[in-house]
Amino acid sequence: MLDISYGYYLISLFILTGITILLLDVKSYSKNNQKKEKKFALFLGWANIIFGSGFYIVSWVYQRWFW
Repeated sequence: MLDISYGYYLISLFILTGITILLLDVKSYSKNNQKKEKKFALFLGWANIIFGSGFYIVSWVYQRWFW
């Protein structure tokens, strides 16, 4: 059965924005000595990566065993 879904766009968007936040924002906040902003950017970047990975695992489990 053909399943057209936007789930993979959501997963890739979460993971790519998390990596981008970790690479760009954290470095600039560290350079400017902004400690609170750096902590929040680290939290937000890792949260995006964890959410994207979690959605990928849930999607895989759903397709593997429930579909």
